[in-house]
Amino acid sequence: MRLIDAEPGKEYRVVRVEGECDEFKCKLETMGLRRGDVVKVVQKSFFGPIQVEVGGAKLGLCRAQTKNIEVEEIKETR
Repeated sequence: MRLIDAEPGKEYRVVRVEGECDEFKCKLETMGLRRGDVVKVVQKSFFGPIQVEVGGAKLGLCRAQTKNIEVEEIKETR
């Protein structure tokens, strides 16, 4: 699943970041978003950035960026 398809309020683990642009991957790592991290989708609107929370920090990612981030939903176990 891509981060662009993720639902607000749910948590996801970053599986990988696609693309040939190392600059993009480095930028995400600098912002604190790495493979294996848990992200929570805070806000998502039809237009505009998707707001996620990673390690207590909130990031705004453009929709094009989120198409290149593969995630998997974290299921709650009770």
